[in-house]
Amino acid sequence: MRDIAEIRTERLWLRRLRLSDAPRVARFCGDPGVAGMILYAPTPYLGIAAEGWIMSVNACAQAGRDVVFAADLDGEGLIGVIGAHAGRDDKYEVGYWFGRPYWGRGLATETLTGFLAHARKLGTLEAGHFVDNPASGRVLQKGGFAYTGESENLYSLGRGERVACRRMRYPGERTCAAAQEAVVAR
Repeated sequence: MRDIAEIRTERLWLRRLRLSDAPRVARFCGDPGVAGMILYAPTPYLGIAAEGWIMSVNACAQAGRDVVFAADLDGEGLIGVIGAHAGRDDKYEVGYWFGRPYWGRGLATETLTGFLAHARKLGTLEAGHFVDNPASGRVLQKGGFAYTGESENLYSLGRGERVACRRMRYPGERTCAAAQEAVVAR
């Protein structure tokens, strides 16, 4: 996955982030409706903050910890971002966001599906969504994630408060292979 430079879907080009994406990142994440659904999006979201975030994401990718792609729509440029961030025990946290003009058009589902075709090889993928954002839960379910029954209160920088988050899991290829081996061993 880390060696994949781009992923093509029907309408989108998933590619590595560039510093030139900073103005669009700042514009979309500066929208309180978007920032409020992301853990670490400050409001206002300044261009310099977007540049710093992109440099940080790219540094983590070089270190092999994170895999992040810009979702690029032909003729428009970056419309959102999707990624998987290394956690504990061979688990990766999947997260994404899209600019408000691109909500409700199936672009998040298309992006997630294209991303998961490769990211599932990483291991167990986890994700979450704030309880007041059921649309994100539907996107994750369409991609194959299932609710774990767990929830947690996470601090949203954009909201300036803790928000209930429902947890989901997607078993990766490694997890599925281990489960199949366990069945064969019985």
